[in-house]
Amino acid sequence: MIRTCKITKVTKHPDSNKLKVCQVDNGQKTVQVICGASNVQEGMITIIAEMGSTLPSGVNIQVGELRGMESHGMLCSPKDLNLSQENGIIHLPKDSELGIQYNEVESRLLSSTPWFLYKLVDQHIEENGKIKVTRNKVDTGKLISETYWDGEKYLYRSYL
Repeated sequence: MIRTCKITKVTKHPDSNKLKVCQVDNGQKTVQVICGASNVQEGMITIIAEMGSTLPSGVNIQVGELRGMESHGMLCSPKDLNLSQENGIIHLPKDSELGIQYNEVESRLLSSTPWFLYKLVDQHIEENGKIKVTRNKVDTGKLISETYWDGEKYLYRSYL
């Protein structure tokens, strides 16, 4: 299964400068996952591909060993799930339900950029063949891109 989870503990891998040892709770059990993503953090809600899962690329997730430590799953980026070209593991809102299938999560939440933390979100909506730019929540039309201002720079996501 590929589903939502919470990273309950993050420690430095004893034999690597970049890898982290994560304790991950899917709402039913806790497993150890080794992760190299730069945005991994304790308390983060994200997506785990559990043992026996198959990623959209066809990669089958099995128990792995990274520098002498077992990993029982994989924390996923949007790129891993063939959703976008974003690197970094998916960062979901803190109130996200644990243990639900990733394809049941609202697609715009499946980002490594925690857009929900930003104060200004511009949305470009394709509606009846026309592009509409808005800063309000839009419930109709197909969301095609979003631009985020974090106070210092713009960040951009495309859904095409």
